[in-house]
Amino acid sequence: MRGTADPQVADQVLRYISNARWFAGKGRQVQFRSLTPLPWLTEVSDFFSPAAPPGVRFEIAEVAYPPEEDPESASAAPGGAEQEAESPEETQVSEPPEMMILESNPSPTEYYHLAISYRPAPHTELHQAEIGRFTDPDLGPVIAYDAAQDPEACRVILSALLAGRKLRSPDSEARFHTSNGSGLRSDLQSRPFTGQQSNTSVMFGETAILKLFRRLELGRNLDIEMHAALNAGDSSDVASLFGWIEGSWVSNGRQLDADLAMVIEQLAGAVDGWELALEALRVGNASMKIKTGKIKTAKIKAGSDFAAEAEALGRALANIHSALRSSFPTAKVAGARTAMIMMDRLYEAARIAPALAPHVPGLRRCFDELRSEMLDTQRVHGDFHLGQTLHTPSGWKITDFEGEPAKTIAERRLPDSVWRDVAGMLRSFDYAAASVPAAHSSAWAAHCRAAFLRGYLDGELDETRASVLRAYEADKAIYEVVYEMRNRPEWIDIPLRAVAELTAQNQDSNQVAPGELASPTKEREPASPTREQE
Repeated sequence: MRGTADPQVADQVLRYISNARWFAGKGRQVQFRSLTPLPWLTEVSDFFSPAAPPGVRFEIAEVAYPPEEDPESASAAPGGAEQEAESPEETQVSEPPEMMILESNPSPTEYYHLAISYRPAPHTELHQAEIGRFTDPDLGPVIAYDAAQDPEACRVILSALLAGRKLRSPDSEARFHTSNGSGLRSDLQSRPFTGQQSNTSVMFGETAILKLFRRLELGRNLDIEMHAALNAGDSSDVASLFGWIEGSWVSNGRQLDADLAMVIEQLAGAVDGWELALEALRVGNASMKIKTGKIKTAKIKAGSDFAAEAEALGRALANIHSALRSSFPTAKVAGARTAMIMMDRLYEAARIAPALAPHVPGLRRCFDELRSEMLDTQRVHGDFHLGQTLHTPSGWKITDFEGEPAKTIAERRLPDSVWRDVAGMLRSFDYAAASVPAAHSSAWAAHCRAAFLRGYLDGELDETRASVLRAYEADKAIYEVVYEMRNRPEWIDIPLRAVAELTAQNQDSNQVAPGELASPTKEREPASPTREQE
């Protein structure tokens, strides 16, 4: 362990971490505790050879927050920011990010993963990737760079994966695993993904994506676990998992383990589902073309034509759920217990967002309908919306199986109802329609909702399942009201309208479905979904 005894190292590393997009404690007081190196991926003795690659290794930075400055509790407080607000597009409309627990438990210690490329002299082309300049015990005076932006360092990481290396030091390990190396070669050119994301992705040619997890969660990463299970079940609705990287280190006398990265298939011609939906909305009823690189263009119309895509997406989710039922434990949960949890969230949300108060009786009736049900539960996606989907020439692919980041890994592994994912997508269609306000937008959302349900159910929604779905969609809309009040109050009318429609449905089943009322008429430029991208 190093870093705490060297203020120069601590200051530089903490400055780098706190300025990174993936740092969760923006604007908070943070304490740097340690920087723990894992074994070298390169030979230290070769470091000063002109032809040798840079020194490369993974390192774990441990930071802590005073209790009153914990970022989780800060984001849960009214007015707290759940995500950064640096980018202009984050002030524009997109669907809210992952569903958060309204009041989170403190989590004062965090572990951040740094993939570092050490060089003996400055490299101009890596200037923007510089982490710091200090003296390393093994290498002497060095300049440390973010390895994700250093092509030579990326080649070292990919070669270690292909070789299945297991590297050990007295108190740390780095382990590389391959599950499907189809098409992977050590000479693939790397380029960092430049879009917004909460981890760091590196593209290897047109073949693979290295996804470096930044804010580490101890134990097995859910995205790796879910991809491995779905690949083993021959699911065609997800990318192939090529491999992953694990790390172990010692902190305060205790061994800690975490997944550091995964390598997955790069899907040729993939189009982001959120952007695809917005483009369909923008053109109204006119035909449009979406360029997809080297593949042939696809023609999509608004309304009924995108409804066909929504129906196919429903089938893809149904296939994913079926595969997950076969791979992970299932259980039955009393609907009364779920209703009680949802009501507790409602009361807390109404305390934070007074605009919910008039709707509390109707929302309670939505949740009361669960009391007589026994709910089937299983492993689910947990954070499903259009931004977690990619449309490819071979159909829809579903991405990002890490679930709700505000929950612990143990909570995210618990079985949940499939209606959680279904409700998430229905709300996503509503947000897409609100992002492109026009005369046809509400009808577009209604068509997409109906088509998605038709594809998911392979039939029609009966009244029993409709009441269960209504409760889950109400639960999601309640969360959205709180999110919008804290972050984008001008958009609070989107979920509030859904809440009103859901409670009206509960009183009269012939009422209009959520999303069918008019969208806001004030023109606003839509933004990309705030999600972690592959």
